[in-house]
Amino acid sequence: MNTDIKALKRRLKKMRSKPPSGKTGRARIDLLNELSELLYRSKPLITEAYATEAMVLSERLGYREGEAGSNRLMGVSKGITGKYYESIKFFNIAHDIYVELDNKNGIATTFLNIGLVYSYQSRFDLAIDQYMKALSIFEKINSKNRIAHSLNSIGVIFRKRHNLEKAEEYYLKALRIRETSGDLSGLAMSYNNMGILAKEKGDMKNALNYHSMSLKIKEKIGDRRGISISYSNIGDIQMMLEKYTPALEYYRQSLLIVEELKDKDGISNNCMLIGHIMILLERYDEALEYLNRALRISFSIGTRVCESDCYRELSDLYKAMGDYEKAFLFYKKFSSLMKEIFSDKSAETIARLQIRYETEQKEKEAELYYLRNVELRREINDRKLVENQLVAHERLLEERVKDRTIELQESMRKLKKSVEGTIHTLSRIIESKDPYTSGHQLRVAELARLIAIELGFDEDHVEAVFMISLVHDIGKISIPQEILSRPRQLSDLEQEIVQTHPQVGYEILSEVEFPWPVADVILQHQELYDGSGYPNGLKGKDILIEARIIAVADVVEAMTSHRPYRSIPGLEKAVEEITQNSGILYDPDVVEACRKVICEKGFPFP
Repeated sequence: MNTDIKALKRRLKKMRSKPPSGKTGRARIDLLNELSELLYRSKPLITEAYATEAMVLSERLGYREGEAGSNRLMGVSKGITGKYYESIKFFNIAHDIYVELDNKNGIATTFLNIGLVYSYQSRFDLAIDQYMKALSIFEKINSKNRIAHSLNSIGVIFRKRHNLEKAEEYYLKALRIRETSGDLSGLAMSYNNMGILAKEKGDMKNALNYHSMSLKIKEKIGDRRGISISYSNIGDIQMMLEKYTPALEYYRQSLLIVEELKDKDGISNNCMLIGHIMILLERYDEALEYLNRALRISFSIGTRVCESDCYRELSDLYKAMGDYEKAFLFYKKFSSLMKEIFSDKSAETIARLQIRYETEQKEKEAELYYLRNVELRREINDRKLVENQLVAHERLLEERVKDRTIELQESMRKLKKSVEGTIHTLSRIIESKDPYTSGHQLRVAELARLIAIELGFDEDHVEAVFMISLVHDIGKISIPQEILSRPRQLSDLEQEIVQTHPQVGYEILSEVEFPWPVADVILQHQELYDGSGYPNGLKGKDILIEARIIAVADVVEAMTSHRPYRSIPGLEKAVEEITQNSGILYDPDVVEACRKVICEKGFPFP
């Protein structure tokens, strides 16, 4: 495979030396997409670069097939690196183009891709709906490999929901197809799934055998991400056999690979597993470090099963350390999240979709035999009856949910009012510390709110930006007042003291539960787009979008307000500052939105 990739890259280099047009341009797009397909598992960021190039070129040439493929592969690369919401966006664009082109294979493939993202997020009812749509199309066009892929994916959902009998049924159907198809990657996937199933049944010998066969194939085809999954699965078996040292080594090998691939889901899962081993080995400090890392990542990318596992492991950790109050707190979080993931509503939806699919299969068989099989028809009718009962039950649940939603909305309104009151109080406390910047945070918050609206944020996200902006300088509480109000430029030492305020602000609010990432944004609001900011020198999109907005609003407000050590530069100079440093110090999209708010919509600073 590596030889093939090198040859394709040489072809691409030749194509890039000529201006793209007509057949030549389309061939270049197809080649870029082919490279993306080959590299997405091992090098997702390079895949993203190729897909971006193909997307731009496709739009310029009006090549819709290429545009659909590049959007789908962009979604794949985003999904591999844990950017699930962006991933769904690109898959939906690809799906719409495939529908326009009546490309059934493309439509079904995007259903598979979207289903995988939902599966990562533990939204199992949505995932199985997408998988079954894909399976139905692949069966119609008789795509054997894709049928097997869909069957495997459906089996994964049933296994994650602990329905091992149903999972085995789908896994075996897929395995029978894979064993005769010649698709090594797919066969490795089937062996991997059978190994996990055997492990969950307690059959460790067969589990290790399946995973070893899967690993051997993945090493042969150079599937780095697949190798990391096999290491992790073999580590699971070693752990269940109470061989903790070899289990730890397999998990660490797996972690090294997913860190290299920037696979956030894999990093989170392996950190959680290493944390579990550390608890068993009574290495509590290391366990806490790994589990906190796993929890931060799983929370940021929305992998709810891993998040719930982290809560459970943290509960076990604190119980082992004798801190029963924290152990109980994390167990409550674990229990609450598990109830949400495995809700009755989700189970009802999956059952209904499963019955619908099986009913369609039976109806197809009935058409072939012209209804001669009376027992088959009776089974179909029984399934339809059950489906109707489930629909009726679902309606009843929807009514109950509607009533409960009204109660929750009222509770949320009161909670939101309380949180807003707390934030406004904090803002006034901060400004009482530095009279020369009185009103600074409110003005920054007003401008940041309008920038967020201009960027197309939804109402809740706009509210989050406004509220966080109101307390972005809370860390200045720790800075001596004589430094804050000094009527001259600060010395280097004084400047270093002032630059501690993002870290102090983070430490003040990191333990407070807000409905928004308040502490993280406060920590990052002095980071700059080129990495020259502080405290951590983050770059570009590694900085949270809320922090990038506050950075621009902060500098504009500062340049339009009085300070004791200088005159007011003014709004024109402020706009000039952010424009000249767009893409250098500041996010270009945020700068453009800010310029529109000020120059086109006439935002006035009080």
